[in-house]
Amino acid sequence: MANGLLGDDSPVGEGVSELRIQYGPGYRVYLQQRDDDFVLLCGGDKSSEIRDIGTANKLASEWR
Repeated sequence: MANGLLGDDSPVGEGVSELRIQYGPGYRVYLQQRDDDFVLLCGGDKSSEIRDIGTANKLASEWR
């Protein structure tokens, strides 16, 4: 993150990125970059991915 690279990430909407952690059940962290800061919105694993993306996008749109 220090060099602007998150790693295994992909955009999921509303300026939100999904950071995939290749460990255990496939953990995911949803975050949004604001200037030099990262806002952690929510997290989960592969089994709750669709629901977690919806939650992260909703939170991101409420905090604009």
